[in-house]
Parts: sequence; structure tokens; C-alpha cells
Amino acid sequence: MYGSQVAIGIVMSTDPAKIVMGRPIGKDFCEVAILLANKPDSPLYIKDHNRKTMKDAIGSHILWFLEYVYLSGVYT
Repeated sequence: MYGSQVAIGIVMSTDPAKIVMGRPIGKDFCEVAILLANKPDSPLYIKDHNRKTMKDAIGSHILWFLEYVYLSGVYT
């Protein structure tokens, strides 16, 4: 699945101290709100008891590696 878009979402935070999924975001991750799963069975990097795949994460906020986030339509 490397190189393919697994989901569409919104980056909510990159604050390293913010807690998401019970962990601080840190410097390598970001908080993402998942809107649509393009590949629903793709595993999450950080799992919890309710979310193990991308389809489990739809409508919630998860941790995702910054290096795998593609920003499109960025407005300031």
C-alpha cells in the first residue's frame, strides 16, 4: 500500500504535546480527522481497542505519520 492514498481527512493538530489516542502527538505524528477511507482495510499505525483499520477510524481523530500526509488545498 506504500504510495497509495488510504484515506481522506483533515489535519487537526501537529502540537507535539497534545494527547491523541492516549499518546502525545510527538514530532513524527499529527492528529488527523478521518473523513473517508479509500482503502478501508488498511491498518492504522497506532491502534487502540476500538480502531485497528482505516474503516474503524472514519469519523474519529487518529495519529498518523507526518511523512505520509499529503496536504492538498492548503489555505492560510
